[in-house]
Amino acid sequence: MFGVTLRAEDVQDLIHDLRVEKYLLAADALADTMRPFLRKLGQPYDPERCFSEYAWLLTAPGRTLEVIKKQVNGLLSPPVRQRLEKLSSAVHIFRDGYSDMVFYAKEDSNGGAMLCATVSDLTAQLQSILWSQPRPIILTSGTLAVGEDFRRFREEAGLLKDSRVTESVSPPPFDYKKNCLLYFPHFPPEKDGEGYFDQLASEITALLNAASGHALVLFTAYAAMSAVKEKLSQKELPWPLYTLGRNPGHTTEQFKADPGSILLATGATWEGFDFPGDCVSLLIIPRLPFAHPDALKEKLKQGYPSLHAFIRAIVVPEMQIKLKQGFGRAIRTEADTCVVAILDERAASGRRFEKPVKAALPQMRQTRSLKDVEAFVRRVKEDSYFLDASQ
Repeated sequence: MFGVTLRAEDVQDLIHDLRVEKYLLAADALADTMRPFLRKLGQPYDPERCFSEYAWLLTAPGRTLEVIKKQVNGLLSPPVRQRLEKLSSAVHIFRDGYSDMVFYAKEDSNGGAMLCATVSDLTAQLQSILWSQPRPIILTSGTLAVGEDFRRFREEAGLLKDSRVTESVSPPPFDYKKNCLLYFPHFPPEKDGEGYFDQLASEITALLNAASGHALVLFTAYAAMSAVKEKLSQKELPWPLYTLGRNPGHTTEQFKADPGSILLATGATWEGFDFPGDCVSLLIIPRLPFAHPDALKEKLKQGYPSLHAFIRAIVVPEMQIKLKQGFGRAIRTEADTCVVAILDERAASGRRFEKPVKAALPQMRQTRSLKDVEAFVRRVKEDSYFLDASQ
């Protein structure tokens, strides 16, 4: 509601529209001046890259957009004129900056970068526009709370000290203890160890064999997803292997329609896709979904006395909520059954995030044995499940 984004698609769509409406010189001029910026956005996303590396490349495009507006704005069709105004405004915001906004880059759906800006005091905006209104408001979601604790959401929304707020957690209709099994490996792959992606691919392969495919693997980064896909492709698995890319709707439909198949995904798949039935009978989470550091997190961190306090109050609760969202891809109906495998060494027994991970998830059986995984799948699945996987 209070943010601005700038993606490569925003630029490419306007260039396309200008060409369709026969303003070829304008389209070519915009394509030429935007080329360095689009090339930078198209590079693999690097969270260490400074926002200024993108912003300075918008100087020439900003001037070009002003010229285009002066020359053809009144001649364009209303939709294209609106797109031109929106792009021009976004370019100037990111180029010039504003003291009351926070600017940062984040990973887009293609593994590149997109630029983002939001108001620096979001809670004040929410208070002014929503919470101050003299009417009742219901906020509902499956991931507002961790357990029965709403503190992180209330703090983020500016509702921590609002006496009008009442809270309620309704139990889910799913029998997780019967229909779900949580798996942690005995020896999880160490992220900083040698041959990490080889070990990770081997662990994933063992789980796929135990569950007869039917798997969704949720990554936290496109680079890791690509590396694992390369390793799995070399193993000649008996199940189709899909990667969620530029056409997510088509890919997800293929995945659902192809019995036993495997889907490697990241980004919006953590919260925005629905996989009922047997197609996701194995959910694999290689890394815990901690948010990448960015300008927003740096600003939040300033309000805490120590890094430890910031991690405890902000970083861990946000990871827990994201983990709950990812877990929600596993069980979508009362009849669904699934193995959920968390392979991050930081969630292993006795490690730092073991307790926060388990606190974020429903109560269910746990195991560290692949034999238990296979036995669970054999017990809860119909014979047709295994016939489909072998075809």
